[in-house]
Amino acid sequence: MSLDVSTLTREASAGDIEAQLQLADLYETGFGVPTDRGQAAYWYRQAAELGSAKAQSTLGQMYIRGIGVPEDYSEAVVWLRKAAGQQDAVAEANLAWCYQQGLGVESDLAEALSWYLKSAKSGHAGSRYNLGYMYSNGLGTERNDAEAVAWYNKAAEQGHMKAQLNVGLMYAIGQGVEKSEEKAVECYRKAAEQGYDKAQYNLALMYAGGHGVKQDDKVAAEWQTKAAMQGYARAEFNLGLLYSYGLGVEQDYDKAVEWFTRASQQRYAKADYQLGKMYADGLGVSANEIESAKYYQLAAEGGYSRAQYRLGRLYLDGYGLQRNDGIACQWFEKAAMQGYVKAQYILGVCYARGLGVLKDYVMAHAWLSLASQSGDDFVQKIFSKVKKKVNEEEKAEANRLAQEWQAVYQSHPTMKVNQ
Repeated sequence: MSLDVSTLTREASAGDIEAQLQLADLYETGFGVPTDRGQAAYWYRQAAELGSAKAQSTLGQMYIRGIGVPEDYSEAVVWLRKAAGQQDAVAEANLAWCYQQGLGVESDLAEALSWYLKSAKSGHAGSRYNLGYMYSNGLGTERNDAEAVAWYNKAAEQGHMKAQLNVGLMYAIGQGVEKSEEKAVECYRKAAEQGYDKAQYNLALMYAGGHGVKQDDKVAAEWQTKAAMQGYARAEFNLGLLYSYGLGVEQDYDKAVEWFTRASQQRYAKADYQLGKMYADGLGVSANEIESAKYYQLAAEGGYSRAQYRLGRLYLDGYGLQRNDGIACQWFEKAAMQGYVKAQYILGVCYARGLGVLKDYVMAHAWLSLASQSGDDFVQKIFSKVKKKVNEEEKAEANRLAQEWQAVYQSHPTMKVNQ
């Protein structure tokens, strides 16, 4: 190999582009020579300056990532432009990404879309995927779900895992395509079999619910395990639930705690909440009300409404925490503002009684009116008592507040595709 390297070096120094590219590749991969990305960048630059599109494209990528050269987005764009001008699909894709993210250039989504289109037409799978993402989210163009599906499908057919997942998501809810849970399963499976954790997780959910496939808890657990073993927090959490309830696996509280803990370490709020319950009930761990409160607190701070309500109850009841009605109501309000009915009800009661807050029947009316939409007879009974405490003007104000709050928590999107 020393003979080849010395010959290549001599030819590369004499300006032979192919020799420069081969030498750069050897230094980049460490094949036959010590890995030296600085030397790789040097030889790519020599070839790039002589007009090699491949070298220009690769050098641009090296500047983006700071490999063998200092990270420099502006310099990256210079070289990517040169390569893109020679219809190098990879350079076009990377230049599009720079425009999308505002790296070395001003962010320009329309320009990004234009470069992705050029790259995609040359068959670049990543660009086809990114076009799907941009069309599905209305980035640089008007939202067009059908166009998004078309581009995702092109990338998916090339084996692009994220595209396969996103096509599956769109089939699952009928976005841009006729709803088909069977096709969703087919798409998830293709990506899952390539080892994509998010696809494995989604495929597990389809088996667990019997959506597009025959319901099978055991198979669901197998796919959930594959995703969890890769450290995907949602899968770790769900696998904890499966062990907790004995679905598809033998019930094992110790393993449930283990998987909840793994997800908790990634600050997955639902896992923190479940650990709070496990410590409260002594399942898989020794009962400990202080530890339980700690995990409820973590979940509540993570924005999980059930945990916010539960933490509020702990403060209200003085269980595992020193009683503090005011703090309790603060947590109730956070959960209530997410539409959590139990929190809306208890917060309405607190306002009606002046518990942790100043007595205010307008506020009580507003929260109880929202809680009463659940149809719960007991809530409606309490609400009917509060109604008698307000006049028509106060009732109008309470209804205005309730509509305002409801608009907030009903406006949250329920599904996003990935990029």
